[in-house]
Amino acid sequence: MTLPRPVGEQRRVVSMTPSGHAVVLGTAGSGKTTMAVHRAAHLGDPRTGHAGPTLLLTYNRALLAYFDHLGAATLPNVTVCNYHRFARGYLNARGLMGTDEIVKSDQSRKGFIRMALDDVRRERGTAGVLGRDEEFFFSELRYMAQHGLLTRETYLASERIGRRQALDPAARPLVFDVQDRYVALRAARGFRYDWDDIAFYARCAFELDGPQRMYRHIVIDEGQDFSPEMIRSLALAMRADGSLTLFGDVAQQIYGRGISWRRAGLNVNAVWRFEHNYRNTPEVAALGLEIAAMPYFRDQPDMVAPRGFRASGPPPTLVRLSDIVAESSFVVQQARAASVTDSVGVLLTRHEDEPRFAAAFQGAQRLDRDLERWRGGPGISYGTVHSAKGFEFDTVILVGVTADRWPEPRAVAADGEEEATAVGGRLLYVGVTRARQNLIMTATGDLTRLLPGADGLWTTVTR
Repeated sequence: MTLPRPVGEQRRVVSMTPSGHAVVLGTAGSGKTTMAVHRAAHLGDPRTGHAGPTLLLTYNRALLAYFDHLGAATLPNVTVCNYHRFARGYLNARGLMGTDEIVKSDQSRKGFIRMALDDVRRERGTAGVLGRDEEFFFSELRYMAQHGLLTRETYLASERIGRRQALDPAARPLVFDVQDRYVALRAARGFRYDWDDIAFYARCAFELDGPQRMYRHIVIDEGQDFSPEMIRSLALAMRADGSLTLFGDVAQQIYGRGISWRRAGLNVNAVWRFEHNYRNTPEVAALGLEIAAMPYFRDQPDMVAPRGFRASGPPPTLVRLSDIVAESSFVVQQARAASVTDSVGVLLTRHEDEPRFAAAFQGAQRLDRDLERWRGGPGISYGTVHSAKGFEFDTVILVGVTADRWPEPRAVAADGEEEATAVGGRLLYVGVTRARQNLIMTATGDLTRLLPGADGLWTTVTR
């Protein structure tokens, strides 16, 4: 595939000063990935005086296949990988990464945390914070890792930026006891890291490392998905005479809110904002914009509102069905019919929903971390909304926009209603704005309150 050429102000971003830190924010469909790949190509271009080894990074492993489809892997001086591969490679080079030392799955991680919580409860009882639901501890320890709060001193002194649910300062020592015990239990099984805290250890290693760095330039795509600790480690990974450029859509931000660029380790020389939407029709964009106007977006100062869209198309359609059997049958039928001429994305709220469609979509492109080759053109892709970040499809079928799925009940139990609403709303925005032309939403019960109530944003059909 030929990479789309940058246009207008996009060209200025691609060729801007090759030194220091810069942030490029854009609405969905504004060409951020196109700019990121061209920026990496420009920085690595051996014909220029600023050329040097350039790292093009994304969070989502599935996007690596899409980068390869765009030709990024063949660019001179450019290495393309996801963050965790980068961190593993660096720690290994420092002699800090052995074989099979990372807790590989969320299930295993939760198992260790559950054992740690049980141990602390046996010693301290279940009063106060130790009586909280397990989901709270799974979420809080993840938050601690993503924000680099993995020493007792930093955690006890932290403001917990981005955490809406209050936590009594007196409870924090007990939470950190669970963290300590979790690390000890996994270490006893030979695991030094998990996927959340590997960025913390990479950042600490960079701080103790000498001045030599492998990469002169770093380009981050889908930067809103990178935790603050990931960004801090990358800011330390570039050469002193190099650059770091972060491309992101703050409206999609999933991994943390209310964090300034400086708190994330960036000394930003420039922030560019792109409002033109080259992807969505006005009808699809209108729904995305109304979602972005909901209360859970109001605390986001870097929000970029879209303008200037593709040619007009059909309004989004909400299809009401009697039960999930009817819903599954409808989704399969619609996806197969549309895939004859269109690229179709069937997007789900959680991985547990995928078996409903796996048999019917045999041979389809599953959006997950093991995706090795991106197949463009007509066909079906399916997976979670989260795994679809960075992609776009002619037709999107967003399955189950109901109150029992948005926000996710487990997130409510762990983080409280307000925080879960904010994260769920941003994911809903992601799902809606993946659609270039057609958007179909399905529901088998009460609609989620995360959808805006404005009239005329979609048509409703009952089957």
